Amino acid sequence: MDLNVYIFQKINGLSGKNRWLDALARAGGELVIFGMLGWFVVSVWMVPDFSGQFVGRAILTLLASGAVGWAMNWILAAIIREPRPFLAIPADKEMFRPLFPKLFTWKSFPSDHSMWSFTIFFTALVLHLPLAWPLALLALWVGIGRIFAGVHYPGDIVGGFAVAAFVGAAANYLINVVKF
Repeated sequence: MDLNVYIFQKINGLSGKNRWLDALARAGGELVIFGMLGWFVVSVWMVPDFSGQFVGRAILTLLASGAVGWAMNWILAAIIREPRPFLAIPADKEMFRPLFPKLFTWKSFPSDHSMWSFTIFFTALVLHLPLAWPLALLALWVGIGRIFAGVHYPGDIVGGFAVAAFVGAAANYLINVVKF
């Protein structure tokens, strides 16, 4: 058995054993990303040298980074075509399925939720937003929640992180080095 499946089964195997843990994981897998987005927007307004121009630049940076990351995710997914764990592993304990199951069951790697949550974190770092570092913990919560819920392997989460890190590095270069 490969390490990716082994770790998945260890984390996913905890599902259904404790209702509080299930609730925390489900919140991480579905809702925390919206809280992260809210945190990002509030943090933009808390910047000491705040200006209306900064708000627009921050939102545009997040949207552009996310769009590039999402495009990269879809290209990688089309090349790799890894099915979701609930299709590949019969013993999987799934908490929920994708919104459009027939469209998205083939796309497990890389995780879009993971990519978006880490993109929010990296964009907050690139823009030097206050309280950016706690977003890393929330992004990890999203990733672990997706594994716990049975919709992604750990490698999918790492793939989403890697795409977000690449896009974040590119955004950092454009904003802080090129002064774009």
